[in-house]
Formats: sequence, C-alpha cells, structure tokens
Amino acid sequence: MKPHFHVSGFPVRVHPLFFLTTVATGWSFASGLAHLALWVAVVFASVLLHELGHAWAFRHFGSTASISLHGMGGTAQGTDQLTHRQFAWVSFAGPGAGFLLGGLVWAASVVTPLGEQGGLVGLAVRQLLWVNLGWGLFNLLPVQPLDGGHLLASLVRARKGYRYERALHLVGIVTAVVMVGLAVWQRTVWVGVMALMFGVMNLEQLRQLPREVRFQPASPPRRVAPRRASTVGAVTLDQLLGRSPAPPSPTAANEMATTAEAPVLARRPDLEDTGPEAPHDPAAVGQLLLDSGLATLAVKPLQEAFSRTPSSHTGHALVLALLEAGRTPELTALLSGPRAANLSDETLETISVRAGADGELTDRVTALRRAATPKLDEQG
Repeated sequence: MKPHFHVSGFPVRVHPLFFLTTVATGWSFASGLAHLALWVAVVFASVLLHELGHAWAFRHFGSTASISLHGMGGTAQGTDQLTHRQFAWVSFAGPGAGFLLGGLVWAASVVTPLGEQGGLVGLAVRQLLWVNLGWGLFNLLPVQPLDGGHLLASLVRARKGYRYERALHLVGIVTAVVMVGLAVWQRTVWVGVMALMFGVMNLEQLRQLPREVRFQPASPPRRVAPRRASTVGAVTLDQLLGRSPAPPSPTAANEMATTAEAPVLARRPDLEDTGPEAPHDPAAVGQLLLDSGLATLAVKPLQEAFSRTPSSHTGHALVLALLEAGRTPELTALLSGPRAANLSDETLETISVRAGADGELTDRVTALRRAATPKLDEQG
C-alpha cells in the first residue's frame, strides 16, 4: 500500500487505530484537551523514533525497511534476511533510540531550567521521559512480540540454534503472568490487557510447536555366530555304498583346507571380536544427531561420511552442523579443500546468509561460485 509519508528515506503508514489507542491510554490522566493533544504528539514522535531506530539498524546491515504505526504501537519490516546476531541488534536499536532521546531530555532538564517549568513545557518533559525511558524498559521484557522477547530469541538462536523455541515461549508466558499480576496490583487496565494478549499469543505459538524428542543412541545390532553342522558320527555316501572315495580335486582340496582352518583362525587372539561394531552409516548417525539439536556431536560422523563419499546432501548437513556448533575454522578449511566442489549452490547460499560479518567465509563462497560458473556455461 502507498505510504502516508517518508522519514529518512523510509516509507511510513499510520493506521487510525494508533491514534485511538493513544487517546484511550491518555484519557484517564489528561486534565484537558491541550494535555491530551500533547500526549498524542509525544507518543507519536516517540514511537516513530523507536521504529526509526529499527529501520536505521536494518539499513546498517544492508536491508531496506518500511514503518507502520498501528494499534499495538509500531512495526519496522526489513526486506532482506539477516543473521540472528544482526537481528538482535535490530531488536535493541528501537529501545536504544528511545533511551538516547530520553537521556538527552533528562540531561537538558538537569542543566537548564527546562525541568523546573510548569505548564505544558514541564508536562512535555515528564511525558517524554516516561514514554522513552519507562516504555523502553517495558519493551525489553523477555516476552514476544516485544523487542526484549525478539532480542532474547535471537541471542539464543545465534548460539544454540532453534532447539529452545519451547523454552523461549514458556519464558514469555511466565513474564506475561507476572505482568498481569502487577497490572492488577497497580490497577493499570491497559497493561493487564496487553500482558494478557502477549500471554495468549505465546501460548498459541507454544501449542503449535512440535514436542521435543529426546535423543537416545540406537543400540548396535547383536552379532549372531553362524551355526555349523556337526560332523560327529556322520557317514559319507561312499562309505554307505561300500566304495572307496575319489581323490579330491585341487579346488575341493583348497576349500576343505580353508574350512578346516576356519575354527583355528577364529580362535586366534588377534582375530577375536573386540566389542560391538561401529555404525556402518555415519551420515545417518550425523543427520540424526543434527535433527536432535546435537550439532557438536554431529560434526564428527558427518565429516567422516563426507570424506568417504562426498555428496551434496551430506555436505549440506555437515555445513549446517558446523554453523550451528560455531566451528568457523573447520568450515573455512572445508571451503578451501578439494571436496568443496561437492557443495551445492543451496549450501553456499546458506553459508552466505549465516556468515554475517565473516569476510573470509564470504570470500570463499564467492570464489567457489565463480569457479563453478564456467562449468555451467560449458554444459549449457
């Protein structure tokens, strides 16, 4: 949809519910229309600055952004996919912009007579401090969809992947319950309603997530000793017919010797069984560990499988395990080795997205893509 105006190059749309919600929150303490109009202006400017903080962070990481002000506050949407660490900075940039404005207003009120004045000027100072500092701290609570919830989720995902999604929503539900209790105690209706909405949202998202499956290593298959027919008391066909046995052929003699020596070889100490066999498919074991959220343990079997039989599927799983485990030096060595040619374009794109500010990984991916381009041209 067409934006209503632009600020710092970002398109901005304002929904009518934004003003209705702002008027509703200020109606209880505004003593007149002038005070209510000042409240609406302060909230509009502060929320817009908050979303501009998000948008400036998106721009810093190479993404364009758009801003929307609505009944729940505001939203800044980026157009490009960011890494978890980059999105954590984006989440903090909104409250950070508010803290900066609130700090400047507080410093101005301390060093100048601005804070001692009454009337609309003094009221504007108090409202700016409350909206930018008070609401900024409120917005950093660890409950989604507040910035604090997104910040916590991004930090956890950057370090541990997506294995703790249920725990993140449980933290959000507990935080929402505490917020409802405080709202009832302080008799702040709008905070209680908002906290209740956040709790229901996190509960619904928690119910939609699949339940975690605890990883249990599979037991190795039992080795069953082959059964051998007993020859005690056996009578050959020649003995039964009273004939002398024919001399065995060289091939038969070799087979008989091999069969006769087999029990002796099986009893040699250097050929005895030393324990259960290792799994025969390290790629399957590594994929199972990776799917179970154990990326660090999945690296070794996937490296073994990829070194034995390099394939795009195993290479993709190995790259994901190295990224989730944070083992960047090994990933760089993989991209520099001869088996990097077996990595698919999808795998290279995944590395580019997750590499972030790691220029060495990005350079290696670019070099591999350039090396693959002539081959594609020759095939075409």
